Amino acid sequence: MPSADVEELSMVQLDPVRDGEEVIEFYRSLSRQSIKSRFMCMMSDVEGCVRSLLASRPIIYGVRRGGELIAVGEAYGKGGVYEIALVVKDKHQGRGIGKMLVGFMLSDLFNNRGATRVYAYMSIDNIRMVRISRYYGGRIMTDGDTYKVVFDPVNLRLRRN
Repeated sequence: MPSADVEELSMVQLDPVRDGEEVIEFYRSLSRQSIKSRFMCMMSDVEGCVRSLLASRPIIYGVRRGGELIAVGEAYGKGGVYEIALVVKDKHQGRGIGKMLVGFMLSDLFNNRGATRVYAYMSIDNIRMVRISRYYGGRIMTDGDTYKVVFDPVNLRLRRN
């Protein structure tokens, strides 16, 4: 698929309280496969799960195309250590949006929030996220049927997409 036109996209930070319903609606719009890739399992109560996540007050990042929220990333953590997760709407996958969002998240966490380590977990069949992780210098380790990716200041490669 072609790359997303960067000029059409805007990276935003969302508030878990103020923008919570929009984030929930975003997750409702995803396919079962995208939900499985994001949460690494199938689930019947996506809304309940997302409400629970929002209650923990994560840092929420979004990508908008026009007025539409087309990707969401979250960061959970404290004390300089964060875990990140993200998902791109099905019809926008494979266009570089996830790569841009990961770069935006890592840049904010390391440059603005004092991150010393950022982790991500993904299923071993999520090839796109493995590539994105390598692009940004993530160290990838096998953890059973998942990959654990560690981003740290020594190996981090933030560059233009």
